[in-house]
Amino acid sequence: MSKYTTGELARLGGVSIRTIQYYDQKGILNPTTISDGGRRLYTDKELKTLRLILLLKSMGLSLTTIKDLLSEDNSTQVLSLMLKEQEKKIQHEMTMTADQLEMIRKVQDSLADYALISQPDLDGIENMMESKPKLTKFRWWMLTWGLMMDALEILAIAVWIITGNWVPAAIIFPVVIVMAIWIIREYYNKVEYICPNCHQHFKPSWRDFTFSKHTAKTRKLTCPNCGYRGFCVEVYDVKQTSR
Repeated sequence: MSKYTTGELARLGGVSIRTIQYYDQKGILNPTTISDGGRRLYTDKELKTLRLILLLKSMGLSLTTIKDLLSEDNSTQVLSLMLKEQEKKIQHEMTMTADQLEMIRKVQDSLADYALISQPDLDGIENMMESKPKLTKFRWWMLTWGLMMDALEILAIAVWIITGNWVPAAIIFPVVIVMAIWIIREYYNKVEYICPNCHQHFKPSWRDFTFSKHTAKTRKLTCPNCGYRGFCVEVYDVKQTSR
C-alpha cells in the first residue's frame, strides 16, 4: 500500500501543503499514521478523500458541511444523491445552452429576411435568455430580503445608540420578525427533499423543517416513506410551477 508524505499528497491532489495541513487541523483529512520521526503519512484512501473534498468544495459546500456529510453513516448515499442532482443541473444547463445556440444560428440565418423569424421563435429566444434554475433564483431572492432586514436592524440600533431614541427600534424589530417568518414560510413552500435511502421526494413537517440541522443544500430530516433519519438533498418543488 502506497504511503505519501504531506508534500506528496499535496502534489497528487493539486493543492498546497498548507491546504493539507489546514484540512488536518480541521479534522477532515487526517493521516493514516505518524512515523517515528513525526512525519504524517497518508495512503490512497486519504488521496481519494482529498479529491472528494475538492469536488464538494467546487459545488459550493463549506468545510464544515463536508465534514458533517463525511461523518454520516450513509455518507456515500447522500453524496451520490447530491452528485446526481448536480449532474441533472449541469445536463439541464447544457441542454439550455444547446437550445440557445440553435436559436441564435436560426436568427443569424434569418437576418437577411427578418420576416422569416416567427413570433414563437422570438418568444422562445426571450424565454430561454431569461431562464434560470428556480432554486438558485429563489435563494438569491431570500438573500436580498435578508440583507434588507439586516440593514433596517442596523439602522434602528444606530439611531438608538446615537440619539437615545428607541422608538424606531421598537417599530422595526417586530416588522423584521414578521418578515423573517414570511420568508421562512415561503422557503418551506418552495422546496422539497429527496431521501438518499429510498429516493422518495417529500416535504417535512413545519417543525422538523424549522428546527433541523441543515447545510446550504441538505437538511437533516426523517423520511416519511422509509423512516431514514439523516441529511436529505434539497430541491425545488416542481409542483410549485402548477400552483
